[in-house]
Amino acid sequence: MNSTPDSVPTDSKSSTLPLLLACGLAQMVVVIDYMAAAVALPRMAESFGVSADSLQWVITGYILSFSAVLGIAGPLGDRYGRKKLLLVGIVLFGGVSIWVGLANSATMVIIARIFLGIGGGLLFPLSTAVVSASATRENLPRTILILTGIGTIGMAIGPVVGGIFTEELSWRWVFFINLPIAVVAFIAVTNCANESRDPETKGGVDIAGILLLVSGLALLAVGIAGIPHWPTAAWLTMTLVSLACLIAFIFVELRVKVPIIDLRMLGNRTFAGYLVGGTLSNSCWCLLIFATTMYLQKVVKDDAMSTGFIFLFMSASVATASFIGPMVQRKLGTRRLLLVALVIQTLVCVAFWINHAQPWLSIALLCAGFGCAWGWSMSQAGGIMTLPPNKVGLAAGTMLTVMIMVGNLAVVVSATLIEALGGSADTINYEPGVSATYVFGIGIVVVGFIATLLIVPATAPVHTD
Repeated sequence: MNSTPDSVPTDSKSSTLPLLLACGLAQMVVVIDYMAAAVALPRMAESFGVSADSLQWVITGYILSFSAVLGIAGPLGDRYGRKKLLLVGIVLFGGVSIWVGLANSATMVIIARIFLGIGGGLLFPLSTAVVSASATRENLPRTILILTGIGTIGMAIGPVVGGIFTEELSWRWVFFINLPIAVVAFIAVTNCANESRDPETKGGVDIAGILLLVSGLALLAVGIAGIPHWPTAAWLTMTLVSLACLIAFIFVELRVKVPIIDLRMLGNRTFAGYLVGGTLSNSCWCLLIFATTMYLQKVVKDDAMSTGFIFLFMSASVATASFIGPMVQRKLGTRRLLLVALVIQTLVCVAFWINHAQPWLSIALLCAGFGCAWGWSMSQAGGIMTLPPNKVGLAAGTMLTVMIMVGNLAVVVSATLIEALGGSADTINYEPGVSATYVFGIGIVVVGFIATLLIVPATAPVHTD
């Protein structure tokens, strides 16, 4: 199947709704896995005899590989075909999920999750790119909001899947269930999506950039996590080496033809503003999920099933916000809706910090979903709209790489706060670190609001050609 230079599919097989459903289902399996794994994390830790906060590497290792592949998935899709690589990602994600479920040690779970992140890293940006390539610039915010709504139905399903399977069967079934969902997603994408690519994409894969970025962020995460345990010289050295890797990464990216993250895009003021706002909004989302899970299961002593049902408050509002988002966006505009999202997240974090007992926790989760969903989708839509249509793969990959990697670092900071403020490792008190995490979240979204307000122009340009 051929593709046109502007990446519009060449046949009429796909219509908007079936395409959105197919790509939304592909994203949904990743969201289900992330939410279910977060809920199952304490039980996984118990089964391997380690602390729940130390098993945050099940999430961190996954996110590092996920984010590394995010950066190259877009350019590779632009070159070799977005649909083709999306299908590869779905197959890999479904297959490796079985390996995670069969793992017999905490180390093996972490290793398998790293490989699972590779599949997810292909799947997430390419599903966005496949949909974006078929949408007009004017309809892109609406299209991404609907895609987010379909994908984040997994927000509703994931906690319940994690809770029920963990309590009634085993945490291993949290990963086994990915396979049948992946099969359905593969069939749907095969039949509903058209191939598209950017024939102007040239050059090799940015191996040096990938290695420097992953090394820098991994070492930074390890250095932060080591603060409560290591001598100052040890974690400080690790952190300085990580910063050296990241500085080298910047120099490399400014010189290669096809960078993993195109830093030249930051010369576009609007794109840069949306990237900063969306990154800090998503970091808040990651913090809320991780810290609240630790609070419910380690402070309140809820079981995994109860925790899953409590997260339905956030899941329901995320799905609702995604589906009513197009109407709200038409009235307010993309920039204003992102600012509203950041205000909602700020107020929610304040509410969590003041009182995270029931029923206030459930009410705050219900409100949080609106801010999290609009922050995620509006930042991507706003950023992508400022770039040429044939660059949707690179733009989606760049934005998702930064947003998710920084969100992962926010989780590492939260885990470190919990350890540092929790007292004895044998009888760790999770509540002080959870409260500190909510304060950290307040700071993040306030900075995100100010950055979006100051950087993104009130009337942002839209690329239509």
